[in-house]
Amino acid sequence: MRLNALISLIHSKKAAIGVIGLGYVGLPLATLIARKGFRVTGFVRDPSKINQKKIRVAHIDSDELNEQDIYIICVPTPVFENKKPDLGAIRSVAQRLSLVLLDGKLIINESTVAPGTTREEFGSLGGKYFLACSPERVDPGNKDKTVRTISKVVGGVNPESLALAKVLYEKVLDAPVVSVSSLEAAEMVKMLENTYRAVNIALVNEFARLSEKTGLDVVEIIEAAKTKWSYHAHYPSVGVGGHCIPVDPWYLVDFSKKKNVNLTLIEQSLKENDAMAQVVADKVISQYKKGATVLLYGLTYKKDVKDIRESPVIRLARILQKNNIRFVAYDPLLNEQEIKAFGFTPGKLKTSDIFIVGTDHKQLSGDFKRCVDNNTIIIDGRNFFRIKVGKSVLGVGRSLV
Repeated sequence: MRLNALISLIHSKKAAIGVIGLGYVGLPLATLIARKGFRVTGFVRDPSKINQKKIRVAHIDSDELNEQDIYIICVPTPVFENKKPDLGAIRSVAQRLSLVLLDGKLIINESTVAPGTTREEFGSLGGKYFLACSPERVDPGNKDKTVRTISKVVGGVNPESLALAKVLYEKVLDAPVVSVSSLEAAEMVKMLENTYRAVNIALVNEFARLSEKTGLDVVEIIEAAKTKWSYHAHYPSVGVGGHCIPVDPWYLVDFSKKKNVNLTLIEQSLKENDAMAQVVADKVISQYKKGATVLLYGLTYKKDVKDIRESPVIRLARILQKNNIRFVAYDPLLNEQEIKAFGFTPGKLKTSDIFIVGTDHKQLSGDFKRCVDNNTIIIDGRNFFRIKVGKSVLGVGRSLV
């Protein structure tokens, strides 16, 4: 099957599409493609864990993998504890695809990787196939920016591969599809997107620490600054989490060192963001007295999203444990067993001496009233409170006393 034949299959929606990995990226994408009328199969290690009726789910080692015309790779690319890239899932997929007859087929890598990785890992699997890269742009919990409406950046190993990938995404998405010159350019776009955010968050975190030392309210400063058209507001907090901002820039740092380029600003920014959990923990430690009741509200990395990957609140809680701060944890999106799995004691919503805002879920607006009285000290890791509540509110870069 060559270029025109595969393009025809895409236009007629007869192309069989295999999405490898059905997590936060793969499952919404596979579901969308199926809704558009394509025959979609999702491939995972354990199909029993996927409760999905809109697409077929199969084991990655099943023979069904051979029957696909297009493969879209959506597997995790985390980092190890030493912040080095963990390409284990990517390499496992590459090894599996090397056993498939790929002639005339299209492989698209959506997993986030450093420039050169898609070519290196998927460029020599055997046969004559098409290869493209279109890094995922998923924002969990954002109802205005979904996989259907977020624009896509696409690069190919050659013009034919680029053309095929672009035709597919244009058939599926209600958003622009932006072509770039190569696989590496597409990979670098994703590096820039998330590194930009990481660096700017680190900048405002530093402003927060300075504002606090000088008696200024960093939120007031930010709100005034964003009235200028060229200023893009970011806000300080207990830290950044999720699958992108605290992870992807480390892929860039590792890549840069192989090119003998030191990304000092970026690397320091990542460390600054990681340190914010300690900054908030220090506020708790300074207010804690033996026997005080402490409630940590929210464990997920982002409000209204049940996702704990790289959550800075988990780091905060670990620091509290190491400093013998006894606390109970509550998150409206997690049950008691899920909280216990982290080694934390689940708690109820009731008045506490210290109330820590780890994640500002929408329920917090009502829930805090059950946990705070006139003697409660609030440690606000998200700068949720805009007026004084309880005895005092100690935020990140601001205090309401």
